[in-house]
Amino acid sequence: MDLIANFTATLATFARGDGPLYQQLAQAITRAVERSDVLPGTRLPPERALADALKLSRTTVVQAYARLREAGTIESRHGSGTWVRRAGKTAWPSPQEHEVSSAFRRNVVFRSLIERSGDTIGFVSAQLPPLPEVNAAAKEVARQGTGSLGDGEGYIPMGLPALRQAVAVHLGQTGLPTRAEQVLITSGAQQAISLVAGLLVARGESVITEDPTYIGAIDVLISAGARVLTLPGAADGIDLDRLRALLAVRPRLLYVVPTFHNPTGALMPDHTRREIARMSEELQVPVIEDNTLAGISLGRSPPPPIAAFAKNAPILTIGSLSKVFWAGLRVGFIRGPETWIARLGRFKALSDLGSPLFTQAMAVLLLEHMPAAEMERRREVNAKLALLTRLLAKHVPTWTWNKPAGGLLLWARMPAGNADELAQIAQRHGVTLVPGSANSPDHRFADCVRLPLVADAATMKEGIARLGRACREYQPRPRATGFEVIV
Repeated sequence: MDLIANFTATLATFARGDGPLYQQLAQAITRAVERSDVLPGTRLPPERALADALKLSRTTVVQAYARLREAGTIESRHGSGTWVRRAGKTAWPSPQEHEVSSAFRRNVVFRSLIERSGDTIGFVSAQLPPLPEVNAAAKEVARQGTGSLGDGEGYIPMGLPALRQAVAVHLGQTGLPTRAEQVLITSGAQQAISLVAGLLVARGESVITEDPTYIGAIDVLISAGARVLTLPGAADGIDLDRLRALLAVRPRLLYVVPTFHNPTGALMPDHTRREIARMSEELQVPVIEDNTLAGISLGRSPPPPIAAFAKNAPILTIGSLSKVFWAGLRVGFIRGPETWIARLGRFKALSDLGSPLFTQAMAVLLLEHMPAAEMERRREVNAKLALLTRLLAKHVPTWTWNKPAGGLLLWARMPAGNADELAQIAQRHGVTLVPGSANSPDHRFADCVRLPLVADAATMKEGIARLGRACREYQPRPRATGFEVIV
């Protein structure tokens, strides 16, 4: 099933053009090969299995494969299957390239940032439009000139000193006392996760994540070659006994999203934070607490970060200004023990010599407006949540969900069927979805869908109407009973 799911995930543009379906399918596979989404030597799904996954006739797939064989794109051998042809003396991709390509195929969120497609409505990326303060900050930094950007050298790998201090003050206000020396500025939270994984995780080593969890973290860890151990539950439902058992194997790190969990929107309670901090301190297992969405509360304020409960624990707190102010800022940070921050700073300098100073200077000004910005986002996202749930109740009334405590996502459950299959049909109706399995290292939650709370009202209304039409077309396959039915 993983082979089929991974392969069909590459065919996002399928059935969006003109001509016979077999021709469109052949073109979509060709584009996937040309983009290196499907690498030389990759085995393709059997014709019947691919036809079932895409809700097509087997004849359509047979004709598409025949066209690709004629073009020399694929080759088949009786009894051995069909695979992408290996081109002459082309060098084999490295293991890292294989893993990055695999991550790109499975991560519809990242792929959507590169592959825009016509009039398709994407319920994919969780990005809000910029607040007015962003333009004001840009104008003010431009007015001040380079005098506000450090000592003039331009390379500051650890981050603009004024911003490190401003982040330290901000974290102190959340209940986590912090010195500027404990802060490393990054190009967004995604780079922060990548830096920690790159520094700590070697190929084959174990890491622990919640299940479900943030797609981008899964991809970073898998691309680093990690063996991902899953902790059932999310934020408010973590099994602490299971966590103790997993920590006994001494993994390289634990990754959690305690504050407005991605994708469920759940909030980790105070006692769970204390216990994770205690175990980290006792066992000296590093913890990444990803608080990227901490500024998007839809109700009560969260408890202090996990790091606040254990002064000597190797806890690395990740945050960002991108969700509250604007994704285009690309300003994030890591807060941790000074020795860890120094190590991470040296590691970061190898890759980029430092994040852009102009946006860092903007971030210094924007942090002064953080409380008001958070209030504005709370009002905005609560209104979008109310609209989305009304539309879902109208167009897909059998779906269920829990109201998120915060964040930019709604985690919805289908009454039956597989969201990967639904996503293929939804694509043909002009709407892109993120199936729940993408949020699981173990490919669980096949009956869940992740829906962002960011679209404007008109887009959301049209998108959910299209989703409703796709759901009415979708006919879930019966569950396996242990007996094979021969047709």
